[in-house]
Amino acid sequence: MISILMIVTILMLVTLLIMTLIRTWSF
Repeated sequence: MISILMIVTILMLVTLLIMTLIRTWSF
């Protein structure tokens, strides 16, 4: 059973990754 805390943590990590990629591509 996946806990809500794990889901929130994964979502935060994915969001950070996407933001980093956007900053890298935006120049």
